[in-house]
Formats: sequence, C-alpha cells, structure tokens
Amino acid sequence: MAQSAQIVELFPPGAPDGAEADGTPRRRAPATARRSPPSSRPARFPAGAIGLQGPLTAAVEPFADDDDESPVAPDPASVLAGLIDLRGGVALAERLASIDDPLPDVPPGDPAAVRATLHAGLADIEARMDEAFTHAFRPRYRLPSLSRAWLIIERAGLPDAARPGPRARKLPRELRVANRHLWAPFAEFLDTHLKRARFALRDLRAELEAPLCGLGESAARLVRLDAALAEATHGAAEKLYRRLSHTTEQAFAARMLEEFRGWPEPVTVEHFAPGWCAEGWLGDLLADAQGLARAVVHHERARLEALVESACALAAPR
Repeated sequence: MAQSAQIVELFPPGAPDGAEADGTPRRRAPATARRSPPSSRPARFPAGAIGLQGPLTAAVEPFADDDDESPVAPDPASVLAGLIDLRGGVALAERLASIDDPLPDVPPGDPAAVRATLHAGLADIEARMDEAFTHAFRPRYRLPSLSRAWLIIERAGLPDAARPGPRARKLPRELRVANRHLWAPFAEFLDTHLKRARFALRDLRAELEAPLCGLGESAARLVRLDAALAEATHGAAEKLYRRLSHTTEQAFAARMLEEFRGWPEPVTVEHFAPGWCAEGWLGDLLADAQGLARAVVHHERARLEALVESACALAAPR
C-alpha cells in the first residue's frame, strides 16, 4: 500500500501528459554538473509532487521543478482507492469473494528455500539490466552514433534552420523532425529493457507462488490478497508508468533546443560532437532516463520482497 502511495505521489493524476500541440516540451531538461543552465520551461514533474521516500522518488528528482512547494504526504488508503478504477474494483471484489476458497494442494514450503529462489532470481534480473545500461553506447545496442545522428540532423535541415529566440513557444519543424528520429532508438532501448525486467519479475513471482502458499494457510491468503490488489491497480498503475516515456522524450527535446540555440552559423558536426557521447550531455540524460527505468523495477522488486518476507513471517511452525 505504501508503494502504491509513492507512485501516485510522484505521478499526480492531474499532471499534464505529452508535449504541447506544436511539439514544444513542457519541462526543462534535467540539471547535472556537466549541463548548461536548464530551460525556463515548466518541469515534467513538479517538486511539490515528491513527498515520499523510495526508488521512484530519487529517480524523478532530476526531472522536478525546484520552485514548487512540498506537499503533505497522502494517506495510503486514499491513494490505493485512487488507483482502483471501475474495472479494477470489479476484479478486486471477485478476488476477495473467493479468498477463503480451499487452498491449493501444494507441498510444504521452506522459508529459506523461498528466500534463496527470490534472491537468485533478483540477482539475475539486476545483472541483465546492468549489462544493458552500463554498455548502452556499444554498437550491439544500435543507438545512433555521432555520424548517424548528424546525418539525421542534416536530412531534417536543422543546420540551415532559423534559430528560435529565447521566448519562442513553437519549435521549428526541422527540430521536431530531428528530435523524433534521434530519440526513437533510445526510447525503444529503454522500453525494451524495462519490459524485460518487469516480465522477469512477474515470472519470478509466479515461480514463487506455490512455495509461498506451501508456507501455510495465512501465507497462502496473503499471496491471494497481493494478487488481488495487483490486478485491481494494474490499469491505473500502467497509465502512470507510461508517463515515463513522455518525460524522457521531453527532456531530450528541451536539451536539443538548448543545443540548437547555441550553435554557430554555419554549424558542423564538430560543434555537435562533444555532447553526443557517453561523457556529454547525452550520457547524462540517458543516465537519468535509465534511473527512471531502474526505479520502476526496484519499486516492483520491493513489492515482491515485501510479499516474501511477510509470508515467511506467517509461515506455519514445523
């Protein structure tokens, strides 16, 4: 329940989605030591939406607006209720109606064995994600190289486009076209590895379900209740998670706008090269985006760990 509260606290239901109709990003670029001063545009996540502690809270901080006031921490029960839509409410009612049905016929479980399976599975998931994120700029992941990126920029006509002024609200068409093609491989990379990790976590939970139910009647009912709440909040939670893609895309657009405004005329690839690498602003921005993906995985990992520890605490004495 506390984890569900954290999601809504970070992604308030009233927050706007996507960019303006003309493609103008609504948020300023994340600030890091190697980046130039951020844009004056509103942040994707207001700092006032960060009132709890956890992996999602830490990951969203680079995308926050520091000018907003801190909110009062929400009531977890109210947050959970807000995550359950009509479809989720029906699913929860159906699940709860059968929560006292006969328990599955499973062999007795062992808390030590359950924990060992959990830790081994989590270690494998983390290792796979680390491998991809640590070596993201290697050719095997097919992210745009400097030469490829500059070719996209030239084909979009960006070097010859008029530079927008500091108060311009509409992005030049050439910049919107370039942004779309430049960021698409990064968005696909992040989405692919986030989905792989989340699917692996779901498979691990499915693998642990029978051993957890084997810990006793109370543990089995807890497993059922956890599944009921997960199903009931699935739709709303997925909508909130989908905002991550918009957030990272807008961060990239905001940073490209800053770069474009600062280009000399005429501009060459040499002016663009310092930032388009792992050590430049692109590496900083990708690291922030990876942090958001990791936070989602760590959030769901924490839920699974909490389920296992709670079930083991309820294990029937031998």
